[in-house]
Amino acid sequence: MTFIDTNVLVYSVDGNSPDKQAVAKSIVAKAILSPSFLVSAQVLNEFSNVSLLKLKLTPEETGRFVSVFRMIRSVALECEWTTRALEIKRRYDLQFFDSLLIAAAEANGCDEILTEDLNDGQVYCGVMARNPFR
Repeated sequence: MTFIDTNVLVYSVDGNSPDKQAVAKSIVAKAILSPSFLVSAQVLNEFSNVSLLKLKLTPEETGRFVSVFRMIRSVALECEWTTRALEIKRRYDLQFFDSLLIAAAEANGCDEILTEDLNDGQVYCGVMARNPFR
C-alpha cells in the first residue's frame, strides 16, 4: 500500500513545475484506479489550504479537485494517530504534520509514502519515504 502526501496532489494541479506536474498527474491517475494507494483527510485538507492560499484557486476550483482526489481510497483521521504522531516526532525529530502522515500510513499498513518532505529512502516506523520527483 502506498500513501500519497499533499505535495503530490499540489503538483498535479500546479503548472509552475511541468516536470513535477507530469509525475504527479501520473501518480494520481494510477491511484484513482488502484486500491493500493491511500490519502487521508489530512492530505485533502492540506491540499485545500495550499490551493486556496498559494495557488490562488477559488473554493469552487479547489472543490472540483478535491472531488477528483476523493476517488483515491481515503481514510479519516483517528484520534490515536495524534498520540502516535507525537511519538514519531520525538523519535525522528520531524514536523508534527509529517509525523501524523507517517502515523496514518503506519496504521493503514502502507509500505511507502510518496513525498518530497521526508528523507528519500529513509524508513520511518516501517514505512519508507520515497521522493517520486527525483
